[in-house]
Amino acid sequence: NYMKPNILFITIDSLRNDRCFGENRNSKTPNLDSLIKKSIYFSQTISAGDQTGTSLSSVFTGIFPIRTGQNQINFKSDFLTYFDVLKEAGYHSYALIPDDAFFKKFSINFDEKIIYVFTDKKKKQLLGTDLGDKIITKLNSNEMKEPWIYFLHLMDLHTPFSVPIEFDNQKNGETKYDRLISYVDVWLGRFLNQINMENTLIVITSDHGEYIPVTDENISEIPNIQRFLSKGKTSVSFIEKIRMKTLLNVRFAAQTYRKEKLKRTLSPYEMRSFNSRSALDLYDEIVCIPLIFAGYNIDAGKIISDMVRNVDIFPTIFEIIGLPDSIKGDGRSLFPLMNDKKLDELPAYIEVGINLAQLVNSKNPKALPKIIGVRTSEYKYFRARDSRERNVRLFDLKNDALEKKNIIDEKPKVVKKMEEILSQFTKDMKGDEGTLTAEDIKKAKETLLKLGYI
Repeated sequence: NYMKPNILFITIDSLRNDRCFGENRNSKTPNLDSLIKKSIYFSQTISAGDQTGTSLSSVFTGIFPIRTGQNQINFKSDFLTYFDVLKEAGYHSYALIPDDAFFKKFSINFDEKIIYVFTDKKKKQLLGTDLGDKIITKLNSNEMKEPWIYFLHLMDLHTPFSVPIEFDNQKNGETKYDRLISYVDVWLGRFLNQINMENTLIVITSDHGEYIPVTDENISEIPNIQRFLSKGKTSVSFIEKIRMKTLLNVRFAAQTYRKEKLKRTLSPYEMRSFNSRSALDLYDEIVCIPLIFAGYNIDAGKIISDMVRNVDIFPTIFEIIGLPDSIKGDGRSLFPLMNDKKLDELPAYIEVGINLAQLVNSKNPKALPKIIGVRTSEYKYFRARDSRERNVRLFDLKNDALEKKNIIDEKPKVVKKMEEILSQFTKDMKGDEGTLTAEDIKKAKETLLKLGYI
């Protein structure tokens, strides 16, 4: 009976794959670079969603959200996760997570957790305020009962980008987002210094990517309205008294006006950098995420470019540590790829998250994604959830990696094939899970407001 390894599982909110690996990087990341040299890095990992709850519920259950109905707004705490299975196998579970309902629900069975403040702007805790030190103390303390899994969800890259003064300069990156990556890298180095790589499996990934405005400004921001909407003490009922719809409309109008001005000087591709997540698109900027496996049982530095999915993460962890995968969902172990064996590609299902306007502007709001799609290494296809005719996009990823040209009219056969793949996912679609009670809607609005999904 061998001693099972410990697992350090880190998700860095909003971290894009192309900012960790490849030619688009301009952050200073000596710790990440050094780790990648010793790790197995999957350079084409696709998240099932562009919103935290949708993405991470897929990781934790190993099942695509269209089959479970689980997302940011309505994650059911009785849903079986890989953390529950690890617990049954003798693991002790620890977490450091933000104070958002989704995180509280999925971690309900954890042995111990620190829930830190993120949704209150004035009291917001980040790595530099005290979280980084808390993590180091925990890793250093020898208090965690072995074998342990320690799950960290770090929010420092989440909008709005607040860069510590000493990192807010050109040498740490071109944009505020890139400078924050340099900052997070310093802390990652400090965490990894506390780890015994021989008996700890380290997994670092993200929930989704992010749009990084080319002008490094948030054009949807209206300071007065932002301040009002994001006041920690403001209850949704009070906001509703003065017409939340009106505020959203003013914000949207201002955003549209600013976009029209920018269109005169920027290309359509550059304009895309001002898009919002949880809206009407699923470009790789927001669904292609980093995935690193290092430490225990990982003996070589290797970059694997095969397309994989975030539902594959835990089945892979289970094979690395020698546990049977009892969930048997949509994910599968990537261990063969790690050992230079061939694995036929499986398509990735993708969907957008839920935004506030959806809940405010609808008579019967539902926590259902507006856009769903499918991605292979060759093509990306997405469309409206309730119509094959609306918001339809098809991109040839081999010849158009930046997804600039919609070829929906040029490739009817490919559309048909992609629609067939999508229908394999939608035949098990959970629609009823999207129905919300008045209390659900109230809580959802508060959550989305505080997290900025406006």
